[in-house]
Amino acid sequence: MAYVITELCIRDGSCAEVCPVECIVDGGEEEGSYFIDPETCIDCGACEPECPVDAIFYEDEVPDEHQGAIAKNRAWFEEGPGYG
Repeated sequence: MAYVITELCIRDGSCAEVCPVECIVDGGEEEGSYFIDPETCIDCGACEPECPVDAIFYEDEVPDEHQGAIAKNRAWFEEGPGYG
């Protein structure tokens, strides 16, 4: 399991600043969101309280209306710009 950043993200960057393993990456203007590498995330939860818009959820706790963020986040690292 890992934390997931949903489409509520405003690209504030405070989440990335507190990540002890640097697994949070800015997807840039095109994506409009940060992403959490599920392979690197250690589930410490440091990012969650730092988000000013409550866009970060533990994977098992992502609200139904934001479930698509789980697959989008994983795909970004497995197939997209975050790959490799």
